[in-house]
Amino acid sequence: MAPKVVVGILWAYCALSFFAPLPLAGIGRLLFWLLLITHAVECAVVLPRLRAAGGSLVHQIVQVMVWGVVHWRTLPKEGSS
Repeated sequence: MAPKVVVGILWAYCALSFFAPLPLAGIGRLLFWLLLITHAVECAVVLPRLRAAGGSLVHQIVQVMVWGVVHWRTLPKEGSS
C-alpha cells in the first residue's frame, strides 16, 4: 500500500475512535495523541527544510502534521537547489 494511504487509514481510525464504539478505541485515542505530538515535534525539527522547500510555510506544516515523514522526505534538502 502507498504510504499516504496507510497514514490516512491510521488517522481515520484514530479520529473515529473518539466518536464511534470501535474495537480498541482506547488505543486509537492514545495513538491519535502520540501521532499529533510526534508530528508537531517533526515540524520543529524539519522547520528549516520546510522553509527551504518554498511555497506556503503553513501548507508545508499542515502536510507534515498530516503525513509526517512521508511528506518531508520528498522535500529537497536544506541548501540544495
